[in-house]
Amino acid sequence: MKNKEITGTLGEQLIARFFDSHYSKFFSFPNPKTKSNAEVSDVLVWMNRLVFLIEVKTREEGTAPIDSWVRSRIQDAVVQIEVNYNRLKNNETINLHNPYYHTTLDCMGIKRIVGLIVLIYNGKCNMLPTHAVPDIYERELPIHVLSWNDLIQLTNEIDTVPDLLYYLNDRFECLKSADIPLDTELNVLGYYKIHSNNFPNKPINFGEEPYWDVYQNTLAKSISKRSLHNKYSEWIDKIESVFSEQRKLFDGYPLGLYFAWELGAISRRVRAYIGQKLDTVQDWFMKGKSSRRFALLNRMTGNWIVFYFSKSKPGALHKELYRMVELKIIKEIEDEGFKSGVYGFGFQVSSDSPPRLIGLASAIIVGADVVKGKYTTKDLEEAYHQFGPKGVRQKIRVDEYPA
Repeated sequence: MKNKEITGTLGEQLIARFFDSHYSKFFSFPNPKTKSNAEVSDVLVWMNRLVFLIEVKTREEGTAPIDSWVRSRIQDAVVQIEVNYNRLKNNETINLHNPYYHTTLDCMGIKRIVGLIVLIYNGKCNMLPTHAVPDIYERELPIHVLSWNDLIQLTNEIDTVPDLLYYLNDRFECLKSADIPLDTELNVLGYYKIHSNNFPNKPINFGEEPYWDVYQNTLAKSISKRSLHNKYSEWIDKIESVFSEQRKLFDGYPLGLYFAWELGAISRRVRAYIGQKLDTVQDWFMKGKSSRRFALLNRMTGNWIVFYFSKSKPGALHKELYRMVELKIIKEIEDEGFKSGVYGFGFQVSSDSPPRLIGLASAIIVGADVVKGKYTTKDLEEAYHQFGPKGVRQKIRVDEYPA
């Protein structure tokens, strides 16, 4: 293999490992290929209805001047992303492989595609991507260009796929009025955070002020509190990691992927609030209770998630969990005409004293169509008893910075 090919491969592996470790190792796929063995992207991130097409370009030492190299690589990558975007739109067979799952991409089910170009090089380059491709932001799909250093900087604040998507959506609106130079992303991110997760509505020079330093200094206490509160989110991170062995197919795709997608679609701050709620479970059982349940609407997917804790043995717990999920669907059908699905996670709690969480004992998915039209008035009454009266729904306020 030539040095250039080795350098390119190492760069692709670097970005693949980055997305595995910072976003999700379960739905990040390196080097997906078509049926005819054509490469679709260097890294493809697939989260249910969302796909990131990621092209990686790695610079060799001693090659052309950096500005010239960056310009040509952006041009090449834009062409590659558009070709592969059309492959998805044309519903080509695309094979995906990672250490956990081997599957094909559901091109027909994809609703949103985002292009991302990552440039790996030493030194600095403040080129505007529009200097390489003037109409880069006028394509059918949004395309972002970041240096490797830019991408690393983002993880200071953004380390879930939904948070990355929210940021890039807002960033793209900004790009329509003014381009953002490479190697300035930390300052861009600082501006965004200072202004309550908003970009300017007019062109701005992000190098005029040290926005990141201002953000870190003026909101230091709030950031510290948020970091401490975010530790609760590890609950969801750990549950997400349980499904790596679930390779049984469900509607043609590995069952574990569905669970990874659903949990992966929860932002970091929402994960923290859920985790904080789950952290109170042991206190509940210390009071002599035998079960507890919580329900959460995942606004990114439209599905509900039910967390159920019980002292029952696994077989009985599974039946209890199914009933809880069934009742939740009944309530949502009656209240909202619900048509999506409910994910249920059942955890076993020990019967000894003090009670302790043994672990996840059951996980299920049930669609609204399975329940619709098949329940009685008595079922409906039980649903309202378990999950609150008709029309009543408890809301959790999610703050960027907890009080």
